[in-house]
Amino acid sequence: MHYVRIVFFISKEYDFDIENEYIVFESGSAKCKVAIDRRFEDLKVILSYGGFQDRDVAQKEGDKLLYNIKKRFIKEGIPINISGGLGILDTNQQSFENGGFTEYGLKNIDVLFPQLANTTVKNEKLGMEIYDIDEDISEVKFLGQKVNITKKLKFPELKIENYKEDEKLSTAYSLLNSSNAINDLRASFLLKVSSIESLVPDDSYKDEKYKNIINQINKLISTEKLNNDFDIPEKDFNKITQKIKSSIGALKKKSISEKCRELIEQCNLKKTYMGMDVIPFFNECYKIRSEFVHTGTYKNSISEVQKIRELEMYNMELNKLILDVLEFYEHNII
Repeated sequence: MHYVRIVFFISKEYDFDIENEYIVFESGSAKCKVAIDRRFEDLKVILSYGGFQDRDVAQKEGDKLLYNIKKRFIKEGIPINISGGLGILDTNQQSFENGGFTEYGLKNIDVLFPQLANTTVKNEKLGMEIYDIDEDISEVKFLGQKVNITKKLKFPELKIENYKEDEKLSTAYSLLNSSNAINDLRASFLLKVSSIESLVPDDSYKDEKYKNIINQINKLISTEKLNNDFDIPEKDFNKITQKIKSSIGALKKKSISEKCRELIEQCNLKKTYMGMDVIPFFNECYKIRSEFVHTGTYKNSISEVQKIRELEMYNMELNKLILDVLEFYEHNII
């Protein structure tokens, strides 16, 4: 028989009124059961669903169950962690290794744990996995681990410097602080970029030559000079024309990314970040930021784990860049 097993962690801020495994729902002969493991710092939620005669059916039903779990927990405002400690709570990848034993270790598990003799033992995976077993999945022992690493640091050396009240600077530091507190690399990365964005002027315009060309183009676009050959009512035609002129007029303003680059260039940083000069590095960060904002992900050609490891590096280096920019801003711009 084939069984779906879905495992994830939720923060210790939450708990459920569940003591023993119970049936959540039934679909034909297949049963979906849930159990809670409270032995870890965070609660481990374990759902099993089956059995199914066909693996493809199990996969299809598991996909539906995982999707609906995510959807329901999001609606309830409860974040779930299906990737362990990889820095992304929720991900498009369906399963992650969760420690465990080698194949040799599993075959000889009764040597270490005599009480597991004659028991089916498997390594646990976080997220969703399909298991082909000859007994009810509740009888199978799953082994996994969750390691919490604590950084032991020296207390930061405090220097009392002159304080200049500046709302933009305070906002940037606040966003950077929040980015370091979030246990999701994607959200952390976006907040870090936002901390630089918060420093730039609200309105900043391109040079006079550029603006003059925009104005000239707008003068050429008028309802008198355009032929309405599109069978559009005159009122709608005029409205569309004005929208186009407004959109072109908005090109006189600098984009947020342009303003960020100008600020970074002003800092005159003679450093490299991930082996890149400062502007190429920021351009790459902003490209990633745009992919997240517009598609929710980036670099679909690489594996989820590769994305996470790469994003960890970008996050660390971007944090250094932001601190350099904030230092310059505080001492030279305010």
